[in-house]
Amino acid sequence: MYKLLLTTKDPAICNAFSTLPWEMLGFRAPRVVSSVEEAVSSLKRHHADAIAIGLPEEEDAALLCQLMETNPDLPVMAVSDDAGELERYVLELRKILNRVNADMSNTSFTPGEQLQVCRHEFFRALMDKRIPDADTVQRLLRLLRSKMDAHRPCVAAELVMPADSDFLKGRWHYGSERLELALRNIFGVEVEGLRILSCVLPGDSIVLLGCPMLFHDVCTDGVAMTERITRHVNSCIAHVDEFLGLDLSISDIRVLPSLTAMVRNA
Repeated sequence: MYKLLLTTKDPAICNAFSTLPWEMLGFRAPRVVSSVEEAVSSLKRHHADAIAIGLPEEEDAALLCQLMETNPDLPVMAVSDDAGELERYVLELRKILNRVNADMSNTSFTPGEQLQVCRHEFFRALMDKRIPDADTVQRLLRLLRSKMDAHRPCVAAELVMPADSDFLKGRWHYGSERLELALRNIFGVEVEGLRILSCVLPGDSIVLLGCPMLFHDVCTDGVAMTERITRHVNSCIAHVDEFLGLDLSISDIRVLPSLTAMVRNA
């Protein structure tokens, strides 16, 4: 049974939580506290697999900041005063916890590493237009403890191979997932306060995203961000050619108003 900590002072949210069949959902009845201080204290004294936060905006931000320091891999579940909607959020959480705590046999991934895999799968789905709306983006960013800021502009670059390239159909025999892992290792994860994500999407489309990180003072001027990403991509493209023998070039680069601009229903 998973253990959930609920932090709220809203009676309607508490009432919705009290109506769910927690054991059937795979959880013990949540421990309930009503302030940032009580939540921090509870996490120090009691194990929790996740936390649900239903506090006013300033207190919510303060608790998230604290969690970034003390519990960076603790999933943060959305709350609702609607029992049906709340149950959907619990099922989302359970799916993530099952992945994070899965027995990986001979591998030795930590829960944090497993959560990172889940984050990358989410961003691949976002780039592939499989995330339906902005609310889902923001809810899953919190649940997966991403450090990417959903509200500031970001840059997306599309990379292409020459039309006559036989790299994927001839020389490269390891599949798109292995290529994506190789590209992630070369393009890195952060440059000048921007989180870097590289994905190989269906149809062998290669997309790179640069997004400002939370709690980082990053200039989000469109021209400046485009120049930073272009420099970074061109530098990495040289390494891709050197180590993989893959000739890439930028076919398109654009500034998006936010991550939520990539959703299916935008």
